[in-house]
Amino acid sequence: IKKFKPDVIVTMQFFQRKNDVILAGIDEALRFLEENTDTTKYTIKYLPEGTLINNLDVVLELEGKYQEFGIFEGVIDGILARSTSIATNSYHCKKAANGKQVIYMGDRGDHYINQEIDGHAVEVGGLVGHSTMAGSRNNPDVIFGSIPHVLIQHFKGNLLEAMLCYKKLFPQEKELIALVDYSNDVIKDSLIVLEAFGQQLHGVRVDTSKNMIDHMFDNEKNPEQYKGVCVEQIKRLRKALDENGGKHVKIIVSSGFTPEKIAHFEASKAPVDAYGVGDYILKINHQYTCDAVKNNHQLEAKEGR
Repeated sequence: IKKFKPDVIVTMQFFQRKNDVILAGIDEALRFLEENTDTTKYTIKYLPEGTLINNLDVVLELEGKYQEFGIFEGVIDGILARSTSIATNSYHCKKAANGKQVIYMGDRGDHYINQEIDGHAVEVGGLVGHSTMAGSRNNPDVIFGSIPHVLIQHFKGNLLEAMLCYKKLFPQEKELIALVDYSNDVIKDSLIVLEAFGQQLHGVRVDTSKNMIDHMFDNEKNPEQYKGVCVEQIKRLRKALDENGGKHVKIIVSSGFTPEKIAHFEASKAPVDAYGVGDYILKINHQYTCDAVKNNHQLEAKEGR
């Protein structure tokens, strides 16, 4: 193009093909263009970060000589696809949760160099809780913390001993949250830490694996229906906490949550205070395409575009 058609003014437009989508990554794409091209040589039009978009909406338009910016089409598509997908997945989780907190816990499924970018996209989608400092961009006010299973493992499964040591090391911790599924008996372990900490226990997190059935269901006739974190498990846990002076204790659930699973819990009136979501948020569900649609301001494009 530079050799044979150097003076053509091309109009290029970026879009995706789904409805009810949150645009994210546009700010990063603009920074990339600013750092890698001479933006004074072409014009840029765009929709703001966080805009609600639908099928075929143009989110970014570049107009000028192709050789000034065109080679970066794929780079920009990738920036927009990743961040828009993460923001939109977060947005759908938030909608399903009916105003309850949704915490982003996707770090173990993510590459570490992406976590700051992905953390921004999560916030564009409306979520404010992160499981890592990288995701929060070093903002401790939006960090969610509960102990990991490996800490309990180091105390040979003794959750109370682990929590007492944790509290001793971090006495200023305001939101003490116990991870209560290590022994696959969430009521038993929740009541143990509740008895020990009383009003200091802010919450319990239930992270039962999808292939496990909590021991509270050991005597059920059909226990297979209660695999993983399930509504009945959380209802029984809430009842046990309330009956033992733990009405103040919040219940946080994680492990395999999606908008559909969150919506099911909400429709079933599960007494959940916050949802932790990981893998689902990282799914790339929104691919972008860039089309050249005008040649010297006259319509000219691949048929169908």
